[in-house]
Amino acid sequence: MKQFLLSSALLYLLPLFSHTQEITGLWKGTMYNDSTKESMPYELLIKKDKSKLTGFTHSWFLIEGKEYYGIKKVKVSVARDGKIVIKDDELIENNYPVLPDKNVHQLNVLDLVNNENENVLDGPFVTNTTRKFMELTGHISIKRVSTFTESSLMQYFKKKGVENEVAVIH
Repeated sequence: MKQFLLSSALLYLLPLFSHTQEITGLWKGTMYNDSTKESMPYELLIKKDKSKLTGFTHSWFLIEGKEYYGIKKVKVSVARDGKIVIKDDELIENNYPVLPDKNVHQLNVLDLVNNENENVLDGPFVTNTTRKFMELTGHISIKRVSTFTESSLMQYFKKKGVENEVAVIH
C-alpha cells in the first residue's frame, strides 16, 4: 500500500519535475510553413539571466527563390503544463525586401522531448492576424546542439562583436 501511494504521488508530481528541465543553450532545426509547404532553417538561443529566460531566433524564408532572414529577440517562459512558450519581442536585424509590419508577432508553443541522447523542442507556431496579414501557421522542430561553430545566429553575434553578451554555458 505504501509503495502504491508513493508511486501515485510521484506520477502526480512528475509534471512539476519536467518544468525544471534545463532548456538554455543553442537549438537548431527547421521551421515548416503550412502556407508555402517549405521547411527552412531555424535557430533558437535561450539564455537565463538570474531567473528570467530570454533568447534570440534566426529564421529564414524564400520569396521568388531568394533567401531572406530575420533575427529577433524573444521572451521565453515555461507554462504550467511544461510547454516552452517563445514570443517575439523585437526584430533586431533582417534583409527583408520590404519594411516589416511591426504588429506581426510569432508565438511558438513547444514540447521538450528527450529522445535517447538528444533533446528536441517540437511544436506549432502561429503569427497573429493584422489588418494587412492573415495568420501564418506551421511547425518547429529543433534539437539542442553543443557546438556553436556552425550556428548562423552565433556568427551574427560574433560579427557584431557581442558574442560574450549572448554566451550560454550549458
